[in-house]
Amino acid sequence: MKKLLFILMAVLLLLTSFLGQVRADELMDMFSIRITIEADEEVYQWKYDSPDYYEFQHEDRVLRAEEAQTQVDNMAALINVNENVKAETLAERIKQEFPKLENMDIRWRNGDSELYTWRWRKNDQPVEDT
Repeated sequence: MKKLLFILMAVLLLLTSFLGQVRADELMDMFSIRITIEADEEVYQWKYDSPDYYEFQHEDRVLRAEEAQTQVDNMAALINVNENVKAETLAERIKQEFPKLENMDIRWRNGDSELYTWRWRKNDQPVEDT
């Protein structure tokens, strides 16, 4: 009986340390993205915060959670941000879906919590901040 109790305690201790490690790994993977564009005299916004906050807004229409996930995933796939991409490249990618792009503001926080910002305005010089 004592042996069984000892084994059970050891298993619980291992599970507790494993769950703590999983939570730490999740924090390291946290990131967010904010995309705002103006095209055809309309404003669109996509937002994502790890692990599962999604929001899409177009004018007065706001979608959240599962309703917004497809919209956010599609835009994130289209722009495909990374630490080395240029604002002009992102604007060209967005123009594939929004040919009359006037203004773009993208803010991305990577897994290391580093914030990257890309801004582009028609007829202006692009801005990139890290």
